[in-house]
Amino acid sequence: MSMLSTNHTPLEFRGSPRRCGKLYGESQAEAIKALLYKEVPPDRKRLEYARRCWERLRSWEKPVVEFVRGMSDGSGLNLAETTLLLLHEEIVHMKNCTAFGATGSGTKDRSPVIGQNWDWSTTLYPWSGLLKLRTDSAPATLTYTYPGLWACAGINEHGLSLVWTSSGYLPKINPVVGIPTYALIAGIFGCSNCRAAIALLERTAIAGCFIFFLADARGEVWVVEGFPGHVHTEQCEDVISRANHYQCRSACQATNQRVPKASIKNNTRSRAGRMTELLHQHRGRIIANTAEALLCDHGVKPGLDICQHTIPGKQTMTLDSFYALPAKREFRIARGLPCRHEYRKYRV
Repeated sequence: MSMLSTNHTPLEFRGSPRRCGKLYGESQAEAIKALLYKEVPPDRKRLEYARRCWERLRSWEKPVVEFVRGMSDGSGLNLAETTLLLLHEEIVHMKNCTAFGATGSGTKDRSPVIGQNWDWSTTLYPWSGLLKLRTDSAPATLTYTYPGLWACAGINEHGLSLVWTSSGYLPKINPVVGIPTYALIAGIFGCSNCRAAIALLERTAIAGCFIFFLADARGEVWVVEGFPGHVHTEQCEDVISRANHYQCRSACQATNQRVPKASIKNNTRSRAGRMTELLHQHRGRIIANTAEALLCDHGVKPGLDICQHTIPGKQTMTLDSFYALPAKREFRIARGLPCRHEYRKYRV
């Protein structure tokens, strides 16, 4: 079967973070409101939580705060509603995504690469996009987006790249008042390298749970496993991967994590094991084409594969697939299932 074309046309804004946020909010106002009411419908309890998180966020990284203020102005949402949407990960908290990283002896040219399949609710397939920002107080960025969630993954002009997976389920870790995960990602793109990004995370009160993959143009790749009050890191020496459970020993111990046997309902063990197997098979030979093959893999069985198709009784699928090449400042994305769509190259 010939591959279908990928059609993501980036939105692009320039100026101050406040101006870019306002232009983005104005251009996406209907979609931002629609996604808010679809995914995290405001109620008294949620808005109170969002207000308390906004009080933390408002004194955090200024470019992020100013963008949020501008987006609020442009979309017509108040700051509590805008923050509530940014708390999507903390509130909806779906088990999703498989990610990998490789660098040094793990790749053919010793250049870093990180990538993932964005596995999410099938109802969100039409909502994704790309955004280019060039502001006067932060590095230029190219990010994967959903309305109001303007920085879901991506790369900045320095080559700093981020992809990630959800975690904190086994057992469930409740969110706290802190900086929302989607704001954290935007703040990380204000850094120039992995170590600066890790330092930012270590000094930040985080609201929820995540497993971040960071890569930079210097060749470093790190996994950061975070949950409220904790940030655990592992540097990649050759290849590394994660699904939706923690693997740093300190994180596993701190959460008393117990990973169940693989099943359609909870397939993190299957996806993690399969990605580890594939990375070890290709270690030392990984290049862009290999990254694409990893993310297209159907080597287990439907529901347990890395490339997630819709099956009866399962409400998630791979909505988009992408990987970053930090040394080239490139972000490559396949719209929809990567086994059906070609990857298209974008630069910051």
